[in-house]
Amino acid sequence: MKDLANYLMAEVPRLIHDQSDVDAWSAISTELAEGKGLEAVLLNNTPTDRLEAAIRDLTARLVGDAEKKIVKELMQRKRVLRFSEYLERFNLRNDGLTVITPNYDRLIEYACEFNKVRVDTLFIGNCFAHFNPIQSKYMFCKGTTRRNNKQALVYSPRVTLYKPHGSLSWHMIDGEPYSIPDSDYEDSLIITPGLNKYHKGYSSPFDVHRSKANDAIDAAERYIIIGYGFNDDHLETHLVRQLRRGKPALIISRSLYEKPRELVKQNKNIMALCRGNNDGTELLTSAEQCFFDEINLWDLREMLKEVF
Repeated sequence: MKDLANYLMAEVPRLIHDQSDVDAWSAISTELAEGKGLEAVLLNNTPTDRLEAAIRDLTARLVGDAEKKIVKELMQRKRVLRFSEYLERFNLRNDGLTVITPNYDRLIEYACEFNKVRVDTLFIGNCFAHFNPIQSKYMFCKGTTRRNNKQALVYSPRVTLYKPHGSLSWHMIDGEPYSIPDSDYEDSLIITPGLNKYHKGYSSPFDVHRSKANDAIDAAERYIIIGYGFNDDHLETHLVRQLRRGKPALIISRSLYEKPRELVKQNKNIMALCRGNNDGTELLTSAEQCFFDEINLWDLREMLKEVF
């Protein structure tokens, strides 16, 4: 968020000219310059429609340019995504694995397909995919088998991916959402921080992804929570409710903010790994707090090496 805030402060003034937009941005940039977080600032200051569009397009450009660099490194075999290594530890069954992310980039999609695991984002097609959450799962059917004297569908290994805040490849055309991987970032269907996030989260395709993500949270038996700051009411209401009901969870994060820290302390079913002193690891549960020097269990890659 800090990098995005700095990028917006440098680029937004070049895109706005109307006085109402300038005044709205002046209030926002003043608070950002004081060191306040982007999410908090945009919750306190509602941007104009033109200013919000500028923030959206710049956010998409920043994330998209960073994504391009990573994809190039993947193609040149200079990088392996941590999520690729994570997926290798799973034996994906017929019902697959469910992943929920508030991120706009497509690194999870790349990681899955790098591991020959297909991804269901509720769109059908490749170059110009249309939104069809009812039929999308059948794209992964590879045959049938007999179970209990009945025919049953057999699916390819897959990850069902819910993105309630949108994706760089999503666009609205004539009122219908499409996923177009090779499209420009401008006008991407993404929800940026601020008050309007909650309003736009109830329009298509965000509403379907949010609803299905919440259903998946309620149905899950346990959770692995990676790098999530617990600052999104769209998902957090369901997640926190299930955690307080006793469902086991492992939180892995570089930084553990006050809200999830209190949640861990209040619920014995949750364990958290975060950055401790000297790049070591802090392990936190409701019963204890431990520190391990010179081992980075809060880094997913290092955690996988140690555990597996």
